[in-house]
Amino acid sequence: MYLPKGISVIRSLNTAENAMMLEQNRIDALANNLANVNTAGFKQILTRVAEMTQTELQEGQSGSSPVLGPRRMAGTRLQMYHALDNRPGSVQATGRDTDVAIIGAGYFEVSTENGPAYTRHGSFLLDAEQRLTTPDGHAVMGERGPILLKGEEFTIANDGSIMVDGKKTDSLKLVGFADPTRLEHLGASLVVPPADMEQRVLDTAEVVVAQGHLEGSNVNPIDTLIAMIAAQRAFEIQSKVMTTEDEMLEKSVNNLPRVSG
Repeated sequence: MYLPKGISVIRSLNTAENAMMLEQNRIDALANNLANVNTAGFKQILTRVAEMTQTELQEGQSGSSPVLGPRRMAGTRLQMYHALDNRPGSVQATGRDTDVAIIGAGYFEVSTENGPAYTRHGSFLLDAEQRLTTPDGHAVMGERGPILLKGEEFTIANDGSIMVDGKKTDSLKLVGFADPTRLEHLGASLVVPPADMEQRVLDTAEVVVAQGHLEGSNVNPIDTLIAMIAAQRAFEIQSKVMTTEDEMLEKSVNNLPRVSG
């Protein structure tokens, strides 16, 4: 089907614009990953552009995080998707009693003003009430509620059991998810599941807790930087396409036949 030149150019402009938005979303995700390369327990976001499914087209939505989109390219079925990379980071000994690393599956549950959230950032603190908290003040949850460590000394066993002055007082609440790649970042190393996914109880064989250790970020700074450069170049290419198409559209408009009165 023949399209007038002006309409063809406008379509090209729309396609280039949406391609730039997809690359900008990718750059934002990569920049966030790079900014958290030294954040304990941080899980990077992986992005990809793929064709939307028929169900997603019919519903007008997808599984993409609100942080990344969704963004559909005009005239196509392309969509930006993201997944949380749950590969483990390296575990290092710190010697601090309140540092705890999870080796294996699962997340610590913490209490926030908006409800429960989950983290692998095990660099905990004791507040004035001797509660175990995250650096942002969120209470770390045990099987009996917020964890209190009132006593002279405490230890956390490999199964998450908490001993205070030689007596078991609680256990860390460690939870898993059916599809952890769908967990969504809240910031401050916190994640939450989508509304249609519930937490599950972890089997003791799935996880080991290491007191006095921290899990690092799983971001590879070199790979992330290379991916960011590639995304920026793709963004620049689409920007040049927009500039060229805009110039062509301007020429088309200026060359329209003039109607005399």
